[in-house]
Amino acid sequence: MTTWIAQPCGCKHAPALGAKRERVCEHGYIFQSEKVASKPRRRSMQRKEPKRIWDDARAKVDLEARCRVCGWEPADTDELDAAHIMGRKYDQPAHTGTKTLYVNPLDIVPLCPVFAPEQCHQRFDAHELDLLPFLAPEEQTRAVELAGGIEAARKRLAPSAYRLEALA
Repeated sequence: MTTWIAQPCGCKHAPALGAKRERVCEHGYIFQSEKVASKPRRRSMQRKEPKRIWDDARAKVDLEARCRVCGWEPADTDELDAAHIMGRKYDQPAHTGTKTLYVNPLDIVPLCPVFAPEQCHQRFDAHELDLLPFLAPEEQTRAVELAGGIEAARKRLAPSAYRLEALA
């Protein structure tokens, strides 16, 4: 006779021989055979994003209060996206020995989100928007440092010019 167990509540069901077994326990969980229920559950392979300190970066976005490219001004600055110029992978640890990352304000520009008319952030992420002309000199310098060279930064920040050169 097989005993059926519901996880995570632990309810057990052992139907009599020939009787119909119940599928769900009183708590709403599905009964599984003892063999299946005793196996350890595999963890998801999905990577979790690390925690980030956004205080200074969000302050920059709130101060500018408009999309850097199209000039869209939302009623609330929280609606503006703080877009990474070169990518999130360049965020550094906030303190030595911690996994919390610090978002440098020089790595961020305010761009309009998906629901805004121009969708600048989405276009930039899709490499359809040249951001280079809209960056301050210190932001351009920081992008070159992060990319490891001027050409790599230009490839990310001015993709249309890079595509034109590749066609020539």
